[in-house]
Amino acid sequence: MGDELLHYENVCFRRDGRPILDDVNWHVESGENWALLGLNGAGKSTMLSMIPAYQIPTTGTLRVFGHEFGKYAWPKIKARLGFVSSVLGQFQSTLDKQKVEDVIISGAFSSIGIYRTVDDMTRAKGMRLLEEFGLAYLEGHRFHTLSAGEQRRVLLARAIMADPDLLILDEPCAGLDLPAREKFLRTVESLVEEQHTPIVYVLHQIEEILPVITHVAILQEGRIIRAGPKQDVLTDSVLSDVFGMTVQVVWERDRPWVIVQ
Repeated sequence: MGDELLHYENVCFRRDGRPILDDVNWHVESGENWALLGLNGAGKSTMLSMIPAYQIPTTGTLRVFGHEFGKYAWPKIKARLGFVSSVLGQFQSTLDKQKVEDVIISGAFSSIGIYRTVDDMTRAKGMRLLEEFGLAYLEGHRFHTLSAGEQRRVLLARAIMADPDLLILDEPCAGLDLPAREKFLRTVESLVEEQHTPIVYVLHQIEEILPVITHVAILQEGRIIRAGPKQDVLTDSVLSDVFGMTVQVVWERDRPWVIVQ
């Protein structure tokens, strides 16, 4: 067994008395790359926003890197995470004012914006990432002037600025057109293969499940109904039940696609 990365035990979350997550149990170890799949409103983003403590479990136990929430200094956990999510939209007005390179560099400090002196080594790393992610042509541009695809790649570069021990991608391709989506996915795949950074990838389109993904969990109405190796979970019968229609799963180059029957 590998080292524990995530552990949810009987986790529930209620908002205004309404259950969003109901008795979630899920375990992730090093050496595993997970996709979290579910329809809109299943609770996927809520579930993962608990990891950096953007949301707090109502009941249950959450451990990250073996440390239990509420019994450990969580800023130390956040410093080990890379996070790309729509949750960052709450900081959009701040992001929009930043230069692209400064957005990336801010990842070293787990902040939105830079509020301290940046040493030469940190700035050089940010500029190197700007180049490696194919974004050098955007140096000096404000974040709000970028296309949706460019913004996602900038946020991904920001997420790995601090060499995270876990990368969380929460529906990062939402709203992207096909070319932008595939370019982003190639960037993610190269990152995982080259740096061996474990990922948890939240999605509701299964064709985004890359070959580097090893396991899949399916969340339905606030509960995890299936979890395990991707080939065992992504079956015709399971996905037909999830989507409420008859579908067939076709595998092409270790990547699944759905055909509606």
